[in-house]
Amino acid sequence: MKLTEKRYKREWVLVCFFVLAITVLLSIWQFFPRLDARIYDLTIRLTQDRPASDKIVVIAIDDKSLEEIGAWPWRRSVHARLLGFLQEAKAVAFDISFIGTVPELAQENEVFANAIKNHQRVVLANFLSGTEKKQSNNPEPDFVKAAHGLGFININIEADGLIRYADLQHRQNGHSARHLSVAMLEAAGNQTLARQAMALGGNQKLGIPFAGPANHFQILSYTDVLSQRIPGTFFNNKYVFIGAWGTGLGDQYPTPTTSDSLNMSGVEILANMLQASLEEKWIQNASLVFSLSLNLLPILVLCTFLKNSSPRSNLALSILLTVAILLTHGFILYRFNLWSSPLPSILGIIIAYPLWSWRTQEVALYQMSREIAKVNKEEAFIFKSEIFKTQGITYNQSINQRFADLRGILTQVRNMRQFIMDNINQMPDATAVFDINHKLQFTTETTSKYLQKAGAGLPYKNQDLASFLEVIMPDDGQRAEVLENILKINTPAEPQSELLKILRDNGVETKDRINQDLLVKYVNTYSAAGNHIGYILTVHDISPIREAERKRENTLRFLSHDMRAPQSAIQALIELQKNPQTALPAEEILQRINDLSGRTIKLVEDFLQLTKAESMELDMTPVDLVELLEHIVNEYWGIRQKRNINVSCDFAEPIAFILGDHMLLSRAFINLIDNAFKYSADNTAIHCSIIRQKDNWQIRIKDQGVGISKENQERLFSSFYRVPDHESKISGMGLGLSFVKTV
Repeated sequence: MKLTEKRYKREWVLVCFFVLAITVLLSIWQFFPRLDARIYDLTIRLTQDRPASDKIVVIAIDDKSLEEIGAWPWRRSVHARLLGFLQEAKAVAFDISFIGTVPELAQENEVFANAIKNHQRVVLANFLSGTEKKQSNNPEPDFVKAAHGLGFININIEADGLIRYADLQHRQNGHSARHLSVAMLEAAGNQTLARQAMALGGNQKLGIPFAGPANHFQILSYTDVLSQRIPGTFFNNKYVFIGAWGTGLGDQYPTPTTSDSLNMSGVEILANMLQASLEEKWIQNASLVFSLSLNLLPILVLCTFLKNSSPRSNLALSILLTVAILLTHGFILYRFNLWSSPLPSILGIIIAYPLWSWRTQEVALYQMSREIAKVNKEEAFIFKSEIFKTQGITYNQSINQRFADLRGILTQVRNMRQFIMDNINQMPDATAVFDINHKLQFTTETTSKYLQKAGAGLPYKNQDLASFLEVIMPDDGQRAEVLENILKINTPAEPQSELLKILRDNGVETKDRINQDLLVKYVNTYSAAGNHIGYILTVHDISPIREAERKRENTLRFLSHDMRAPQSAIQALIELQKNPQTALPAEEILQRINDLSGRTIKLVEDFLQLTKAESMELDMTPVDLVELLEHIVNEYWGIRQKRNINVSCDFAEPIAFILGDHMLLSRAFINLIDNAFKYSADNTAIHCSIIRQKDNWQIRIKDQGVGISKENQERLFSSFYRVPDHESKISGMGLGLSFVKTV
């Protein structure tokens, strides 16, 4: 494994370990209780909002009651009268302190005690005091004796002043004191729910699942009930709380569901606690194991993706995980009444992203410095950039300095690339670079021009090797064999097949679709690390070489056969002449020798003219093609008359000037017209024309001969080539049209 990869992995392990450790510590100890409380409050508001129970009623000692009944405290006979109207209630709880008595009002106390006793389902409030809440402040003994039970009304106020949790029981002098809401359940005969509530609150504080904001429950005015404005049947099978509500009279507390302008009265908090017991919705704190598992899971997910994801993806994942954490914890609270603070995992994610970004940035900058320093030591660069000045690895550079170094080295790379591209594009041979998957990655300008010339269109990125070879190798068999061998290349090893060795060392010769002679060569390409990354195909146009070889062969044939044949015939005539029996008349022998020598001279002249046309320096002067063609046609006047061949000329314009070599053009026209007469029968016609085509002139010589087949037309302008059908009938060496093509 490379050094950078090892360091990258080490940084990943360290970051993950650190974030996991932080998450564990935050799960065990609350380092941010205020922030944790705010998250808890928000979750309570979002998940616990529900209708108040219609089984619970609050009778409020409100301002209206104080105005009609009188100032507080009231005579206890008033409360006795109220109990008389609540006989149908399932249970009644007084959130009022009945501590202390006045001897003059003993009769009042007796009336109230009897009312409590007669109702049989009344519970009274007491208050636990002292450092460990071991002192119980109870109502009058007569009231306690008459009541069904007592329940403490102590409220846990958090450091920020909010009410969030409640104690349902408290160990006191060897027995357990129960909360007023639990005592109310017992008075109503609901022992099962009472025991469950006591069991839940035995070992921990329970979160109060507030059903809504202040004034959420059914609240009746004390005086309305006392005046029988509310019928007694209304309280049938209901839990009734009686407590202070008036201005300056009762206690008011902020809760997670209250607003800043309206707190919740103590008696309504008791109503919320009773509803929690009735609905079995008390909020419990999750166990440490559960909280750790819940908080570590998203951190592990994030760590899994951190290593191989981009910064943008990691940021998106962090945001998604944070949302998922909040939703998950909210769902668990809503569905299972379990509270586990999401703060440890959220803080872990908040720490993980910038920490990982910092460490990966350090690794990236370190690797950047190493690579820049390594490249700077290389001698491959021809054009050094003035921007790049770093000579080694440094650790105190700013990011901007590192980027400046990177820009410098990239400038060098671009300069080198441009240098290479300029040189490659100047190569005369078509060149194509393929990757290891046999897809075209790069071609030179020469390649594009060649393919356009061949009618194949421009090459394109990721073009298949098979389609690329269709132009170069139209022969299906040859192309399939080459393709099969090249497609086997998938390792850095040198190619083993004989064909690939030939492709690599000597090249494979082929003819393309436009009949050019090509030599295709192949070479593997490797990365700086030595890995096989593709190959290069070069296509050499060897048509001039093959044409020169054919000309050499024809020249040798010309010298060995066509030139020797007349000379051999002359020598044979001389030998015959030595023998009186075979000797020819002097006049005949001289005529034959003259014909044979004239033929030799004609061959030499034609050959020399062709050679000069191919190699001589041209004497370019203005030439009127109309005048030149008319002059040459007139020279054949005698032949025209003798063979009765009609020659007509059609010139689109009276003058057709070009810049050319007068002598060579004259010879070319003579060859064309001579061929027309040579291959035309007597009593036929020859038509000559000169037509303008944009910036060019088109000269046409049309006869009424037998014509030339399509196969023979392809080689018509080759040197020493004659149409086979006419070889025995018409004399010639096959140099005339070759000369015309050269001109």
